[in-house]
Amino acid sequence: MSTQQKPFVQTLKSMANKLCNLLALAIGAGSLSASAQTVSMSALSSFGGGDGWLSPGEGGYTYLGTANNERGLAYGDGDLFLVSRTGGNNIRILNPTTGADLGGFNMTGVSGGTFAISTAAVGGDGTVYAANLTTSATTPFTVYAWTPGNFSTAPTVAYSGNPLGGGTRLGDDLAVTGSGASTLLAAGSGAGSSGYEIIHPTTSTATAISFTGSPPNSGDFRLGLTFVNSSQVLGSQGSSLYRNSSFSGSTGTLLGSPAIPDPAGATADRLLSTTLLDGLTLLAVQSVGDSHVSVYNISDPNNPVWLASGDNTTSPAANGNGTGELAWGATTDNSDGSVSETLYAMSTNQGIQAFTVTVAPVPEPTTLSLLALGLGGVVWRKKPHR
Repeated sequence: MSTQQKPFVQTLKSMANKLCNLLALAIGAGSLSASAQTVSMSALSSFGGGDGWLSPGEGGYTYLGTANNERGLAYGDGDLFLVSRTGGNNIRILNPTTGADLGGFNMTGVSGGTFAISTAAVGGDGTVYAANLTTSATTPFTVYAWTPGNFSTAPTVAYSGNPLGGGTRLGDDLAVTGSGASTLLAAGSGAGSSGYEIIHPTTSTATAISFTGSPPNSGDFRLGLTFVNSSQVLGSQGSSLYRNSSFSGSTGTLLGSPAIPDPAGATADRLLSTTLLDGLTLLAVQSVGDSHVSVYNISDPNNPVWLASGDNTTSPAANGNGTGELAWGATTDNSDGSVSETLYAMSTNQGIQAFTVTVAPVPEPTTLSLLALGLGGVVWRKKPHR
């Protein structure tokens, strides 16, 4: 063997030994697991007119229009709930797959406030909560509750009290976390307060969450509001950023004010809702300008990462009030390693959109395939000149 050949042979032996060691590890531990994930969203074509959009007045439906009467939307226990003030105070039960109206709630006793009914949320135990809108420091903010399966029965009053913390407006948004005795509701304050109220419906008590300094500014949690967990709340009033906050007792702490990285360049990203899907903490955000919806990974809430966007509307009406709600729906295991969840989005006067958001794994190369690539590299390694 020539002296020129020796370095190449030694290199080949060294790489072969390393590859054998990798092969032994692969046999002992199995191939590498899939860890990366992709997120996509598509229109739920069965919803509305077959395009994922139940547009205002579609098919003659009277409870969804363009007169600023629909501001609340929630999902729970297999149903979609629409709050509408058209023709009176209503909570309509909608089929979550098609959007068809299945009937209404018993609204006996629902009264008072600027609007007697405005927003809704569903607890983990299926209890439906709905709140009025008050714009006065001396007019009570009232939250009503219906237990699962008893929507034909008059509601109970879960909480009623004048706005706290110096605020004069409550009821533009409503968020929920937990179930049973651990249920917490959050309502963003308007003028006079930069915080929000945490309501304990099982004890009919509320706590005003206040912040020291600015930001947050007055009303920063008024129009978009969602829990990340039982002590962390995100809020927005529509300046393409949100406030990331935590609370303990009555003290609020501002954790960050991240910009929303919207590829559309929108400046009216406002409505917020979170979910945990296949291990990912996802935040849905809807623009009240052109009605498009985007989904972000907020594993780090101070660094939202854009994942996907969609818009099923063709001619959305104006939403001058900046109101509406998002609701995450049913989760489906697709039996191929991917998991999907339905997302509903209602910007006032722009109808209801329905999307399927899917998290799918991206398989990494197995150890054996990496070995093959390594061997290929050895084979194709250029030999030295003889």
